[in-house]
Formats: sequence, structure tokens, C-alpha cells
Amino acid sequence: MSNMFAMRRPFQALLVVAMLGAAACSPILHTHGYTPRTDELERIQVGVDNRTTVQNKLGRPSTLGAFDDEEWLYISIKSETVAFFEPEVVEQQVVMVVFNEAGVVSDVGRYGMEEGRVVDLVRRTTPTSGRELTVLQQVFGNLGRYNSGSNILEQIGGGVPSGGGAGGL
Repeated sequence: MSNMFAMRRPFQALLVVAMLGAAACSPILHTHGYTPRTDELERIQVGVDNRTTVQNKLGRPSTLGAFDDEEWLYISIKSETVAFFEPEVVEQQVVMVVFNEAGVVSDVGRYGMEEGRVVDLVRRTTPTSGRELTVLQQVFGNLGRYNSGSNILEQIGGGVPSGGGAGGL
């Protein structure tokens, strides 16, 4: 009977490891931005509302049009990240409120991923020049570069400081 339990232990351990591995790969959902609900958009009246009333009803926009402030964009993006992979956009909504020259609403529209391409928001990262290193290059890149026979001052071109000091006063 104890042999039967001894045979089950490796199977149980493998099962636990598999369950932990599956849980570690579950996607993490991220939501950024805000788009007004349909009932909030229905309160906006074309030809009546202006920038002030739209801001009071919907709040400040996510961004303005590329060339002028005649278009207000409310953008929300849902993305998911699995393990160490790049995030993937799974849903995007864009609400655009367009104003005429007098500042009065001339059009309101809601757009999703199916109507166009994904809006790439600023990621606030600075690209670096140089080459990209793989994980193995990063781990093993400094092997053989260590020189144990010299001290740090010699490596940076210094040496033992001379002259001056506290005894010269």
C-alpha cells in the first residue's frame, strides 16, 4: 500500500508544478484612459453645446486634434500582457467631439478598433542608441573581462594620491 502512495507523489508534484505554471501565464489586463458612456454622449447636442458645456458634461478630453483644438478625443485602451511578452491591445474606444469655428459642437462619433488602426499613446520612454543584447549576451558578456591583479585606481588611470594631505598644514 505504501508503494502505491510513493508512486503518486511524483505525479502530484508534477501536477502542482503544472498548475503553478499555468497560473503564472494568465494574462494581466491593463485599462488606460476614459471614454464617455453612450447615455453621456446622448446629452451632447450638435449645434447647441460648446467647449465649456461639453467639458462640464464629459470632462476634459484625453487629447486634442493633431493640428488644432477643433477635435476633442476621449480614448480608452484595454491591453493584456502574458508573462514577459509585449502588451497586446484587445479593445480600444475613441470618442471624437468636433467643434466648428464658433466653438459649437458640429459632430460626435464613437470609433473602435474595427473602424481604424490602434492609437499609439506616448509611452514616455526614451529610445537608446546602440545594439540590443539578448539575455544570454547580458549574462555571459562580462566573462573574461575581470582582472583580479590590479586595483580600481589603476584601472581608471589614477594611482595612489600624493602630496598635500592633512600633514602639510
